[in-house]
Amino acid sequence: MIMQFIEKYGIMILTTATGTLGYCLNVNTKMDKIIYGCVGGVLSTFLYCVCAEAGMSLLLQNLIPATIVTLYAELLARLVKAPATVFLIPSIIPLVPGGRLYYTMRAIVDGNEIKAKIFAKQTLVIALGIAVGIVIVSLVFYHISHKHIRYKERFAYFEK
Repeated sequence: MIMQFIEKYGIMILTTATGTLGYCLNVNTKMDKIIYGCVGGVLSTFLYCVCAEAGMSLLLQNLIPATIVTLYAELLARLVKAPATVFLIPSIIPLVPGGRLYYTMRAIVDGNEIKAKIFAKQTLVIALGIAVGIVIVSLVFYHISHKHIRYKERFAYFEK
C-alpha cells in the first residue's frame, strides 16, 4: 500500500520540493527560512495526494492541505519569530490551480464553452478550498493573539 503510494506520487512530491525551493530562491527568502518553506510545500502536496487517493472531492483535496499548512505556517511563525506569510506562501504554491486556469483560458480562446465552464468551475472550487482553509486558521490565530492583547490592555490599569 505504501509502496504503491510512493510509486504513484513520489515524483510529484520530489518535484514539489524542487519547485518550492526555486520559488523561495526567486523571492529572496532568507536562507535560514528556505527549508521551512520547502517542508511546507512537500507537506501540502503530500496531503493533497492523500486526499486524492482517498477519493475526496476537489474542494476537500485543497481545503484540508491548505488548512493544515496554514496551521503549520502560523505555529512556525511563532516558533521562528517571523511572519507567517514567509512560510505560508511557498507552502501553498503547489496547490495553486495554474494548469486548470490555463486550460480554462485555452478553452475560452478556442471557443469551447463546455470545456471552459468545466475548467472554470474546477479552478474556482480549488481556489475556494485554498482560501477557506487559509482564512479559517488565520482567523483563529488572529482572535487568539488579539484576545491576549486586549486582556493585557484591560488589566494594565490595575498593575500600576
